[in-house]
Amino acid sequence: MSTDPAPVPQAQAGSSRVLRPKRGEDYDPQRLGLPKPPGFIRTFFRRNPWIIDSVLMGLFYYASLGSVISSATGSVPIAVVLLSGILSLGTTAAILFRRFIPRILAGISSVLLLAIFPGNTGSSVGIIAMVIALYALAVYRSARSAWLWTIIGTAAATLGALSAGLLDVAVGLVAFLGYGMVFVIATLIGISVGNRARYMDALFARAAQLARERDQQAQLATASERARIAREMHDIVAHSLTVMIALADGATRAATSDPSRAMDAMAHVSEIGRTSLTDMRRVLGVLTEASGDGPADDPTATGAVPLAPQPTFDELRPLIDSYRAAGLPITLTISGAVPDDSATQLTVFRVVQEALTNALRYSRTPSRVEVTVDFTDPALSEVTVRDDGFGVATDSAVVSVGSGRGLIGMRERVALYGGTVEAGAVEPRGWRVHAMIPTAADPSDHSSR
Repeated sequence: MSTDPAPVPQAQAGSSRVLRPKRGEDYDPQRLGLPKPPGFIRTFFRRNPWIIDSVLMGLFYYASLGSVISSATGSVPIAVVLLSGILSLGTTAAILFRRFIPRILAGISSVLLLAIFPGNTGSSVGIIAMVIALYALAVYRSARSAWLWTIIGTAAATLGALSAGLLDVAVGLVAFLGYGMVFVIATLIGISVGNRARYMDALFARAAQLARERDQQAQLATASERARIAREMHDIVAHSLTVMIALADGATRAATSDPSRAMDAMAHVSEIGRTSLTDMRRVLGVLTEASGDGPADDPTATGAVPLAPQPTFDELRPLIDSYRAAGLPITLTISGAVPDDSATQLTVFRVVQEALTNALRYSRTPSRVEVTVDFTDPALSEVTVRDDGFGVATDSAVVSVGSGRGLIGMRERVALYGGTVEAGAVEPRGWRVHAMIPTAADPSDHSSR
């Protein structure tokens, strides 16, 4: 089934626009599953609540004013008229602030319902005030509070009717049922509106929280990918430049005494430089593709390089040969069967690459560099790289100062699979790197990371 939106009909001749119903993405562009927002009228009154409160206050004021005037023209004592007038004015003011003091409004309305004496029928406007108060309690406070004041209001209205009817039981029963039904309806309407408003607020708050969590997850994923790319770039640049510098220095020294050897060294420099440039183009091409600037796997694009898989254990020997060509006396020892897990092979390759890069940069006049890879234990791969060279001489003409990023990246790469890396000086001289890398039972465990 197609999920594309329905096509918009073509505008008729002379029309300036095409009318169409709003789709979900028009009010929910982030596709968070939000309900449709209220219309223009409801939105306007929600943003301007004082308009409704002022209108209610004005209507009640005129109703209560008419009630007081009607009572004053009758046979009601002046004290009762004054009491009704004061209560009506207090209720009128409370209605204006019904959203903030609904309990006070309910209390004043209850007193106004009780102030019904024989002949003072005008004070029945307290029923209107109580209805407004119950609605406000249910919407802005809680359903429990609204039901409590429903009982209190019904009792007050019944007692007021009994006092006006000289304790007539029939009048009290009719008042109890009539007032009670009106107050219950007002409470139910308020509870319905209040629950919907609270549900919508919770829904929007949850949607905003999910959006923030989604953005945070995207930022974490971006940071993790940047760290991975930074490690790959460090491996490429550090290895390539270190070997090229060593070969270039050797070619310079052998230029006069052994020109053919110098030419071979420079040929290695050219080969390693081209390989490193290709690797860097691949990494940068992935970044370009991710940013939307252009496809990285399009060989026809200018400067594009086809993507290639990560190095495997089979490429370890050519890597060591490049270091040997740079002057490191390396011996390689491999024990056991190489695991099929590509992640383990890549980790072993990168650990050996970083350790040999450090040996070439910082070790002075090593007579032996031992690389030992032990796959004897199917669940654990061990890599040991040790040299017997001195540290960099303080009086050396060129001193390579490391930033420590290589060891940090090596430890992070191995820790990703639950392994550990130990690196440090050994006696009487030299440096040793030892990595223990757990091998996954299921290769898909690593490949899915």
